Amino acid sequence: MTQPFYASSAINRHGDYRNNDRLLNSITTEKNTKFVPYYNGKNLFMNINENINPIIFNQEQLHDFFPDKIGNTIFLGVANTLNYVGIDLSTPNQKFDFWLKENNVIIDDLRKYGPILDDIEASFLALSNGMFFWQKTHKFCGSCGFQNYSTEGGFVMKCSNDKCGKSHFPRTDPAIITLISFHDKVLLGRSPRFPDCMYSTLAGFVEPGESLEQALEREVFEEVGIKVKNIKYFNSQPWPFPASLMLGFFAEAINDQMTIDYDEIEDAQWFSINELKSLQHPSIKGGFKLPRVDSIARRLVDTWINSFN
Repeated sequence: MTQPFYASSAINRHGDYRNNDRLLNSITTEKNTKFVPYYNGKNLFMNINENINPIIFNQEQLHDFFPDKIGNTIFLGVANTLNYVGIDLSTPNQKFDFWLKENNVIIDDLRKYGPILDDIEASFLALSNGMFFWQKTHKFCGSCGFQNYSTEGGFVMKCSNDKCGKSHFPRTDPAIITLISFHDKVLLGRSPRFPDCMYSTLAGFVEPGESLEQALEREVFEEVGIKVKNIKYFNSQPWPFPASLMLGFFAEAINDQMTIDYDEIEDAQWFSINELKSLQHPSIKGGFKLPRVDSIARRLVDTWINSFN
């Protein structure tokens, strides 16, 4: 089974480094440390000879923007003996802003270029995005309202109130995503939020006190009125856009009679294998698109198609 995008197995997060402030400080001053920029929820890219490359800085390059002290950082881990550190460059910085314009830097969503990037770099970009989003949404303690501060390499936000001192940890929201089949066809739907003409597998967040299987059964029935059986786990994928873990499943429909909740989704259709391959469907004028190649939804569809070969 192929490795999911944004989850390189070559990365060692080295949680054992996070309580060693001296080590972490020395890592940010090492010449071979790689700094992964986060910029207002997006990443930075450069088009070099028609190839898209992510911008990843070294310590010397950052010194031009931060001559006194490097800004807010998160220790991301190690890959191929190199340390990777996330750095938040969202705060206005005159030298950096000028550098962005002068070099025609592309500021865009990682998902646009993720599939063509090096696996390690794409994974670190995704991790950096997810972590800084979490920090920005946990600036204040949810228990007492005092301001939090970053500690343990950026993986803990701790309350500054001595009477509280609560530690807050990165949040990941589990979501089920499932390909429903009925004999020789599968069910795909589309949300109004999707790109034009794209149909994808059904998905939804797991609620408190609910198993993954129960969440799958509930979501499918809520969206299309279908009851399912033979639920089988497929694989998982981090989806830090901004903070989800997608848990993939296959399941079989008891029948193919749908009752679509149009408050939940915009449309749903059954697709044969030939329709999936041709991207044509009699009910969809002009054809349709499958999910993006870096998604677990696409791997579910591709795996089902390949099962007929």
